[in-house]
Amino acid sequence: MREYLRDIVKCVKCGRCRTVCPSQQVQGWESSGARGRMQMALGMAFGLEPSNSLITSILTCTTCQQCVTECPSGADPHQVTRAARRKLVELGHTASHQVEMQDRIRNTGNSLGDRSSRTAWLTETQVPVDSGYVYFAGCLASYRYQSTATATYGILSKFGVGFLEDEQCCGSPLFRMGLDASDLIAHNSRQIEAAGAHTVIVGCAGCYSMLKEQYQGFDVLHLSEFLEEKLDELSAGRLDISVTYHDPCHLGRAYGIYDAPRKVIEEICTLVEMDASREKASCCGGGGGVRMGYPELSGSMAGELKKNIPAGVDYVVTSCPLCFRNLSDTGVKMLDLADLVWMAIE
Repeated sequence: MREYLRDIVKCVKCGRCRTVCPSQQVQGWESSGARGRMQMALGMAFGLEPSNSLITSILTCTTCQQCVTECPSGADPHQVTRAARRKLVELGHTASHQVEMQDRIRNTGNSLGDRSSRTAWLTETQVPVDSGYVYFAGCLASYRYQSTATATYGILSKFGVGFLEDEQCCGSPLFRMGLDASDLIAHNSRQIEAAGAHTVIVGCAGCYSMLKEQYQGFDVLHLSEFLEEKLDELSAGRLDISVTYHDPCHLGRAYGIYDAPRKVIEEICTLVEMDASREKASCCGGGGGVRMGYPELSGSMAGELKKNIPAGVDYVVTSCPLCFRNLSDTGVKMLDLADLVWMAIE
């Protein structure tokens, strides 16, 4: 942890992060927010023995990066917290949900522990082609939201996009929890290279962030970026509905992709913005392993986000299946961006 001391001491303890940290807003404790985690990381750097409460605090960060965009001194609690998670694992403090995630992926190649076919959503008429573009579906779309995977590839196949026959989890769940994802990175990289792809298209914000940050040798596009480029060729009709858009943390704050999904939505239907959107958008509470390890806390964060949804809209649209899942559990009517576009095309 000592290599992060320069980053840790950038925190001037002003408390700005207290106003935006989703876990602290729900739990209230100083230790449950970014400023508290920075202080605990400082202690770890000087040999502080991790207590159960310290471990819980470090593991209840959703990695939403709201603290990063809010910090006036340029501190990055997100990176420091990830480093603290790796250090805890190194010290043998691995939580049960971290072990379970490791086992799921080791045994099945996906974060859900599902032993069924990863490409069960693929229809017989859809075949890969050598176009230089491949679709990376991700675990949730492949196993839980197969209609979204079908819609996404139904759109992309019109432009000659192929897919990976032996795709595995991108590694984001392990990486965000402070665990080793190198085997998954190597496996998927070999698949992409074998496909002859120069560009990977993803519909999941978590997959996008992971591929963009931890993989090398090819370009990565989020589906919304690709669709924005192809708006004139989509042949999408106009839908008589109104929607609001939820900015996923790992797409918006992490990579600044705000305009592309909105341009696609506005081409199709009426967009009503949330009061807090773009870099100010609230976190759904699902990321960083929090949904798996601390489901009650995760659900409370989703409930807080739900309060920000404009009245009267037909759907909340997002570009992250984990946001989709967490908000759906609160009773919100959700649509993935691909589902919206597919409705307009059909």
